[in-house]
Amino acid sequence: MTTTLLEIKNIAKSFPGVRALEDVTFTLNRGEVLTLAGENGAGKSTLLNILGGSFAPDRGSVTVDGVQRSEYTPRHALAEGIMIAKQEPAIVPQLTVEQNVLLGKTASERREAGQHVQVALNDVAAMGFPLDPRTRLSRLSPAQRHALTIAKAFAFNAKIVALDEPTTSMLEHNVAAVLKRLRELAEERGVGVIYVSHRMPEVMAVSDRVVVLRDGHVAYETSIGQTSTEEIVRRMVGRELLNFHRLHPVKPDAPVLFTAEGVSRPESAATNDIAVRAGEVVGIAGLVGSGRTEFLRAIVRADHGCGGTLTINGKTAKVANPNSSRDAGIAFIPEDRKRQGLALQMPAHANVALTGAPDLVGRGPLINVRRQISVATEIASSLALKPATVRLQARQYSGGNQQKLVIAKWLRMNAHVYLFDEPTKGVDVGGKAEIYGLIDQLAADGKAIIVVSSDLPEVISLSDRVLVMRNGQFISEHVGDDINEHSLVASAMGIAKGIPA
Repeated sequence: MTTTLLEIKNIAKSFPGVRALEDVTFTLNRGEVLTLAGENGAGKSTLLNILGGSFAPDRGSVTVDGVQRSEYTPRHALAEGIMIAKQEPAIVPQLTVEQNVLLGKTASERREAGQHVQVALNDVAAMGFPLDPRTRLSRLSPAQRHALTIAKAFAFNAKIVALDEPTTSMLEHNVAAVLKRLRELAEERGVGVIYVSHRMPEVMAVSDRVVVLRDGHVAYETSIGQTSTEEIVRRMVGRELLNFHRLHPVKPDAPVLFTAEGVSRPESAATNDIAVRAGEVVGIAGLVGSGRTEFLRAIVRADHGCGGTLTINGKTAKVANPNSSRDAGIAFIPEDRKRQGLALQMPAHANVALTGAPDLVGRGPLINVRRQISVATEIASSLALKPATVRLQARQYSGGNQQKLVIAKWLRMNAHVYLFDEPTKGVDVGGKAEIYGLIDQLAADGKAIIVVSSDLPEVISLSDRVLVMRNGQFISEHVGDDINEHSLVASAMGIAKGIPA
């Protein structure tokens, strides 16, 4: 017999010029995993913020365990046993694993929390990520941080756990273990789980039910056994989505546009070379922690002590830091858009101007705001930014639309080389298709493109050629029919013939 744990009833919420939610109603049962699906901008984040106490609804009610909520604050939500694990983990990199698990606890709570910390560590290990409690968070991979965030959410007598894109930094074999443990935790502890993900195989594997939001309304609700991936996607976007295929693969006689030779980092003895032709998309695959992101960061000299010789159009590019890499014509779209790609407190139009195009920043201390708004609006329209206005602060956009802003700021620079690190992390299926089309168009325009992604179907569908990295070193190259999941995973795990373990 199921017991209702959470009732969301007739919730509505508006922001200046934007209707985020309208008459949203659904329930969540004990031990149930309910997926909240929808395109970026559909209202999922707003609803989680209401559940977590950060926002108060304009009307409607939230009832937890039979008690209707009387106030909306994060502390009140925590007291109700509601844990929200956001897409970007709330961590302090300078603190240890144990200290991060205890963040937000009072002194008396910390003294009594030893058992909870050990439970969280056991759960993380069961997900395939054994951690030393004394390790600083700065030394963990994004996948390890997400796993710790999931375990922490369940560790302190939670009744309801909301997980927003918890596996975006993980590869398939990690995800399977995480989803297995997640279902076990929900059933063993009677916790209601709200799961937000754009990865449809995960949704089908972990969910009991699915609620689809579209333009702030509940557009679809059903048990997972009575629906399909195709139906969920259709309800989300209002149309069928076909598998993406590049319209503009690289031409066989295309000249080499970009080379990076002897790329190195101070903490590793490995060096790597790469050459990318005009109009070519080179994918980089590998396990989490294999060094893919670090390779891109070394190219643009994002970290001190990186080396290597770069050439663009046959000419040596003098790159000493990210500013000079930008001036050389290299665009870098980082994985961590909130910390490295955007100024969240600034409006969207100012973010588009961050790369320093002279006609957008004006002369001296003057800022050409009118020009910024005009240009940003044009670019936002081409990228189908939602909401379409560019006057909102970057933090007010959903994750997928923030990603569009990160890309938008480079489109004015007419760069020669584009480095994409997890370009569709946290982006819905419709947004993914749009970004794939953008990458394909950049290739058609003769740009050299490198894409790092943990999503193997993404790498396979986008790439003319794929390089696999393991332990900081490129170990294999794949072209044509050899670009397939079996071949790439075997190389990444060191089990392919001729690949060093």
